[in-house]
Amino acid sequence: MIDVQDILRQGATARAVGRTEIENPFYQPEKMPSTTGEPVDAWASKAEAWNTGWRIEDAMKGNA
Repeated sequence: MIDVQDILRQGATARAVGRTEIENPFYQPEKMPSTTGEPVDAWASKAEAWNTGWRIEDAMKGNA
């Protein structure tokens, strides 16, 4: 089961420490469905949750 809240926090934390949106860890080759074998929709849900957390933190910093 995907812990969406945890992944949202990870994205927000990444933004808070200055990482860019493209640094989403789910975009790393070793975490892609072609490597992990997980369903694309499960991977996409995690990648989007991280991006959402990142964007929420970015908006809170006044960058929306």
